[in-house]
Amino acid sequence: MPGMNRAAIQDLFEFTGWAWDQIAEAIAQAGGNVLTRPAAGSGWPALRDCLGHIVLAYQRWCSGLPQRKTLSMDRFDPASISTFEELAGYRSSARADLQSFLDSLSDDELVKVQDFDVDGDTIPYSCAELLTHLLLHERGHHGDVTTLFYQMGLETPMLEYRFHLGRFDYD
Repeated sequence: MPGMNRAAIQDLFEFTGWAWDQIAEAIAQAGGNVLTRPAAGSGWPALRDCLGHIVLAYQRWCSGLPQRKTLSMDRFDPASISTFEELAGYRSSARADLQSFLDSLSDDELVKVQDFDVDGDTIPYSCAELLTHLLLHERGHHGDVTTLFYQMGLETPMLEYRFHLGRFDYD
């Protein structure tokens, strides 16, 4: 599996963490009901729905991981979330679990292809592929997040990887 080694996955994990922090800062600056405010034309009813979808993906894609601890997200319902802190708590728990799982794997276990149960379908993946998919899924929704901010007339958070590197200024 060229390119999807532990270091690459860890970098993607850290990048998605950094991006989430940028989103959190933008939400704090916007204040008010930004999390639940309708955003017509965005494709999502509200920012909460998009961010909740990102968080739910951790549960969906990690439920079949071997040695996975039970996530507290098993009862997670994005529609019941009213604060960003509540949503962030679910995400933090899921990512801590994911990091622990990644750390527990040997390099051979990381790249070994095996069958995973994803939504009732058996799909052959390596843990590296599955973890990469999950993190790229989150990255894919960063565009939705910026669209939601734009549709609400708010300053959009800067979520580009190059700024995560810390060598560039985007002010």
